[in-house]
Amino acid sequence: MAIGTLRCFAIDVEDLEVGASFWAELTGIPRISSPWPDRFAYLGHEDDRTWQHQIILHWVATAKRSDPDAIDVARRIDPAANRAHIDIGVEDIDMAIAQVGRIGGRLKYPPTLFPVPHAYEGARPLIDWAVMQDPFGNEFCLVRVLTRDERAALDAAAEHGPAVDAHWRAVACGARQIR
Repeated sequence: MAIGTLRCFAIDVEDLEVGASFWAELTGIPRISSPWPDRFAYLGHEDDRTWQHQIILHWVATAKRSDPDAIDVARRIDPAANRAHIDIGVEDIDMAIAQVGRIGGRLKYPPTLFPVPHAYEGARPLIDWAVMQDPFGNEFCLVRVLTRDERAALDAAAEHGPAVDAHWRAVACGARQIR
């Protein structure tokens, strides 16, 4: 049985408009609304009942730079080359992290909610996620969409002010177990 399922493909770009135009033209996947239009552009499908993104374009401030001296030409390895990654949808982030470790992957950045309460004005948490690496150092994300109950519990807890990642994840986890 698979650890998770392909959720979408994420690509770092320095210009969201140029990136969205390019990838929409290349793939035929239309641009859809974004909850964070200054940081992310989404390509996918949207109607009155469905909002499904297949490609996320993530704005980054720094242009990709590759150091020709850092490239291992024989093995075609460029340490600066990882500018795109796959998102894998899972049911439980912590369990998936352990499963990925058992098959040779590793955790790069610990799990957190996105966006973290109080991180961005008016932004509410939507996902629990962690950045992982395959055995070769290629990055991918494990992603779980927060339930309505989890989002409501986080909204209530956020009224008490900022906290650390572990607190927010515990609030979400507690709400998930109640259902």
